Formats: sequence, C-alpha cells, structure tokens
Amino acid sequence: MFTLTRETSATPEALWGRVAALDRHADTVPLTTTLADPGPPGPGWRFAVRTRLGPLRFDDPMVVEEWDPPRSWRVRKLGPLGGWATARVEPYAGGARLTWTEELWLRGPRQREIPVVGWLTRVVGDLVGPFVFGPVADRLVDPRLDDDQGADPNADREARS
Repeated sequence: MFTLTRETSATPEALWGRVAALDRHADTVPLTTTLADPGPPGPGWRFAVRTRLGPLRFDDPMVVEEWDPPRSWRVRKLGPLGGWATARVEPYAGGARLTWTEELWLRGPRQREIPVVGWLTRVVGDLVGPFVFGPVADRLVDPRLDDDQGADPNADREARS
C-alpha cells in the first residue's frame, strides 16, 4: 500500500472537481485512455483505464464503491490487477490537501489471488505506484489549471465503450 499527499492553493471544491473527474485521471499517463459508464460517478459506476502499445492492450476495470462528495471516493479494481484506491480532499492552509492511498496486486487465473504472486506484486506496486500515480496527483493539484477545469465531472464526457 502506498499513500501520496499533495497540497494546493486551490479551494477544496475546485480540487474535488478534479478528483471527482475519474474519467480524466489518465489524461497525463502516456498510451492510456479511460472508458467510462455514462453519467456522473457514484456507487456502482464503472470505468476502465486502457493502456495500449501497438497491438498490445491492457484494461484495468474498476467500480466506485464509495462516493462522498466533496470529500472522498473509493474504487475497487476488478481485473487481473486487483486492489483498491481512495482519494480524500480536505481543507488545508488556505487551500486543500489530497490524500491518495492505493494497494495493487496481480491476480491469477479466474481472478483468484495466488499468495506468493499477490505478496510480490503488492511489494512491487508499493514501490512503483508512487512513480506511476505521482504525476496524476501532481496534475490534480496543479494551481495553474483553470478553476473550472474538471469542476464538473460530466463536462465534455462522451459515453465510451
């Protein structure tokens, strides 16, 4: 498990707007796009982050388990890459703080966890996760973003499949 903490001069409401736009989090990750259910995020809302390199493709499907605007959400990973993630937004020193916690592991056949493989991939995820998700967290708290960018998690969304 790893935790990323970032502070910003943005208001908690503006930061929540960015954090709640789950379908835009992959915008800063190379070779990656997001496919999402139509409508606003909330419990049961599903999305997948797709990484593609030429003909190779990896989908990371997820479902929102908890949705508590404007404070927090929790998602569960459903595919071969198991795990969960939470994001929490709090007021902090005239701005806001984002705390992102995530745990990742690789599942075996039929989505069952293989103890040694699960343990090993958790360790790798703990080491690599901050490097992969750090740029996403950095973008979410970037005060140079327009206050309205990401404020509406439904803005400019198309239903994708």
